[in-house]
Amino acid sequence: MRYIVLIICCMVLIKPICSKTFHYIDVIKNALILNDKMPSIYIDSDFHVADNLKRSVYSIEHIFPRSYLKKQHYNDMHNTLRTINELNNQRSNYKFVDISNYCENDNDWIKLCYGNYVNHKEKTFVPNEASRGFIARSILYMSKEYNYKPTKIIDKQVLIDWFYNYPPGKNEKYHNEMVIKLQNKDNIFISHYNKKSKHLLKLLEKI
Repeated sequence: MRYIVLIICCMVLIKPICSKTFHYIDVIKNALILNDKMPSIYIDSDFHVADNLKRSVYSIEHIFPRSYLKKQHYNDMHNTLRTINELNNQRSNYKFVDISNYCENDNDWIKLCYGNYVNHKEKTFVPNEASRGFIARSILYMSKEYNYKPTKIIDKQVLIDWFYNYPPGKNEKYHNEMVIKLQNKDNIFISHYNKKSKHLLKLLEKI
């Protein structure tokens, strides 16, 4: 009898916790998918989906793949962006590489829509130019915030080149502002972006 009471008590305690967790995840997904001001990744900036189709067309991409993260870091919005399902599946958890790694005459490379390329044999992915700055700053944030090593998903020099060569635009800055409001976390690689910043340079050297 005592065990039955204990189980019932546990169920009563767990249910509201689970409910809050699922509600929190829904808030994140809604903020990323339904808000037209939020940026998308791997697609063109003028790509548009009707409101009633967004949930079926879009999915959430983790720049630093979930397979490399601790569970408590899955929902950090600095690491999540919307994209279309097809490109999310094609990227998988593959390593980001520069366009120079793509060879037009190599049959292992597949040209995807919106200027992306994938090599399933090598497990590598070339993102379009519009996505590279955001990718770099997201990875840098995850590396600094949680001490993850990015070598599995991008070479250090490519990471630094994309950080400097593709400055944050208004959509990326808006995304950062929304994450600050919702999760109280600032990505300083966006908010303090400056090619001459000695502080950021020191952080880059530590990655």
